[in-house]
Amino acid sequence: MRITVFLFIYLLIINPIYSKNIENITYPFKAKELVFECKAWISGETAVQQEAKKEVSCIRYIQSAINTYQLIKSKGNEKLPDLCLSRVLNLHRHKDVFIKYVKQNPDKENLDASKIIIESLINSYCK
Repeated sequence: MRITVFLFIYLLIINPIYSKNIENITYPFKAKELVFECKAWISGETAVQQEAKKEVSCIRYIQSAINTYQLIKSKGNEKLPDLCLSRVLNLHRHKDVFIKYVKQNPDKENLDASKIIIESLINSYCK
């Protein structure tokens, strides 16, 4: 799992910084694909129990998207909007917010999942 997070951060942040060709390269994962993964999450089970079934990918993807956004924001991108998250980590709620947002906005299904995660959190929490 740590390797996946490292690769995500490396490909998203570190590699482009040191690249001579500043073209942004992305590896899109669509919102509808993440919704499918998230629906596999079984409520009431711990992350360890979920991981044994490989269903924890949804929560870790959301966590990585949030952490990457916050890292980019903290490194001189203060103009990015705040996510308005509480200090208590509640990834299950963030997952529910994301799924509900995509269902209410079907035109967002084919957009990048990371972007839609951030958009859904801002839309839900920053009122």
